[in-house]
Amino acid sequence: MPFYRLATPFVLLLLLSIYLTIEVSENWALLIVFSVIVLIGGLVVSPLINWWWWERFPPDIPKDLHKLIENRVPFYQNLDKVEQREFRRRAFLFSQGTNFMEQGIDKISEDAKLMMVVAPVSMGFYEEHFLFDKFENVVVYPHPFPSPQFPEHLHTSEIYEEDGVLMFCLGHIIRGHLEPHQYFNSAWYEYARVYLMTYPDRKYGDWSLVDWSHLEQISGFSKKALVKWVGLPDLDKNAFTLAFYFLYPKQFQRFLPEMFGHLRLIFESK
Repeated sequence: MPFYRLATPFVLLLLLSIYLTIEVSENWALLIVFSVIVLIGGLVVSPLINWWWWERFPPDIPKDLHKLIENRVPFYQNLDKVEQREFRRRAFLFSQGTNFMEQGIDKISEDAKLMMVVAPVSMGFYEEHFLFDKFENVVVYPHPFPSPQFPEHLHTSEIYEEDGVLMFCLGHIIRGHLEPHQYFNSAWYEYARVYLMTYPDRKYGDWSLVDWSHLEQISGFSKKALVKWVGLPDLDKNAFTLAFYFLYPKQFQRFLPEMFGHLRLIFESK
């Protein structure tokens, strides 16, 4: 963490001041107080320090995670090398800027986080500010879950807009990412909903041109299968349209060329 690097000189200063106080003079005790105040204050604001550092010196994601997006994210595949580096940088920053909360899970791995954030990073790639500030909290369950909004439905993803929370079933995220032609990564659906909430006035095209038969042809998933997969009866057709634009670009352009053109102006403009 950047904070620990920046704190190292003050830790050394603290150790030196303790030595000088004991061996030379108690007058050095003020330096102990100063060092402790700086370290405690820095620890309190360490998230801000880390973020400030990462924005200026953005790290890449670990190399062993590269293949998770190289082989399974069409949007990333269509970027040049410089843009792919920027995509990975943003994926790292989005993961760091998201408050992941485990429910029945010991720890969410970095590869699982990456599988969730590739969706919002793709959608916001050409945005100067690419984080969704009102949806920084992500609750992750190991299995389908009920919720106060849908107590009678075991479902795999949900948005609770009032608290800015997204909820996911981890198993469905992993299967959807690793086997995209067999399963659906629910993060694309929920983050598409978030995007549409965040930018409601953009010229997406005529949503009425899209019906479920188009989406079934594009994705290979029937509406019935998607309802069963998500676990909720009322699905947002527009959000699936947006998600499928990124997941199945060639099929999308074939079956919905006019809509494809409108969305391309938003998400591929440079």
